[in-house]
Amino acid sequence: MESQPEGTAAPERSSGGWTGGRLHLTLSRRAQVVAGFLLTLVIGLLLWTIFLGTSLPKRYDASHWRLLWVGFDLGLLIVLSFAAWATWFRRQILAALLLVAATLLLCDAWFDIVTSIGHRDSWFTLLTGFGVELPLALLFFWMYRRVVMTTLVALHEQVGEGPPPRRLREVPIVQPRGRTESDDDGGPGSTALAIDPPATP
Repeated sequence: MESQPEGTAAPERSSGGWTGGRLHLTLSRRAQVVAGFLLTLVIGLLLWTIFLGTSLPKRYDASHWRLLWVGFDLGLLIVLSFAAWATWFRRQILAALLLVAATLLLCDAWFDIVTSIGHRDSWFTLLTGFGVELPLALLFFWMYRRVVMTTLVALHEQVGEGPPPRRLREVPIVQPRGRTESDDDGGPGSTALAIDPPATP
């Protein structure tokens, strides 16, 4: 894609991405297959959830209770340790680690609170769930968004076309300009934004 000549109109943004400028987005067969696979999982999980909601007993004595929670906390400890390393050395993988840590904290709070309802120590679980785990999860989600949006804004500044993104859900997937359509799935289209380098004077 060639650089935009001087004096031409600024690129217009369409629902599929950027058109008329250095950025564009088209959907490949691979993206369609993955989207269809995820939709199938959603339908299957919905049916499975309905089945569990109508068949599971109200009470159940679980085995290996200690191993369950110790193993879960060890997993969270590993993720947080890796996130601390990524923060110290300013690695991009921090975004994924923050997202995983926030999700684990939400799961931790959910199971802690639900399984403690009706017990004498439920006040302590409610305190740690609403006072520690949920606020930390929200903080990590916010940090994840900040890391990703900062990266995308810097990318758009390098490209030099169009306003920077404001909402993460509206930003297409980014891929290097050097990738070709055949690199993606052997067919027409590309699953991500193709980026040309800024025009040189």
